[in-house]
Amino acid sequence: MAHSHSQMLGTPFVPPSVTSRLNCMKEVFERSGKCSLCVVPSKDILVSETHNFSAFVPFAASYPFEIWIVPRQHSSYFHETDQDKVLDLAGLLKSMLHKLCKQLNDPPFNYMIHSAPFGLSSSCLPYTHWFLQIVPQLSVIGGFEMGSGCHINPVFPEDAAKILREIDGSV
Repeated sequence: MAHSHSQMLGTPFVPPSVTSRLNCMKEVFERSGKCSLCVVPSKDILVSETHNFSAFVPFAASYPFEIWIVPRQHSSYFHETDQDKVLDLAGLLKSMLHKLCKQLNDPPFNYMIHSAPFGLSSSCLPYTHWFLQIVPQLSVIGGFEMGSGCHINPVFPEDAAKILREIDGSV
């Protein structure tokens, strides 16, 4: 599309990719007793931090220069975020988008808020953690990715994070 727009989707079912992500989070929690996103990310993949949020390139990023913004305090549901934290998130999101635009020549991008599904039992809440995913559109998904569901990312997360850390994110 040639213009900025947003989409909000709700389904009467939990999509397979969400189920898979929740299962992975549960496995980590059962093994370690910790929420996988509450663990402080390595400084090598960290791009920026605020009092409430960490922005980093995930270790197994599906896309080059993908960024996740994650609450530093455990939180399963985005809609429970208070106004002060929303303002903090907005500032960090703006900074990350500015860094991506400067480094990658103003690419189109998508961002998605991944929140725990409604109706989840309270026993699931210790391992579910919401996050915001930013994906710059830098390449076309090919047949291998479509057929296998596996993504090829030619940029190491440590390299992407280092490049983005070095860019002034102020607007």
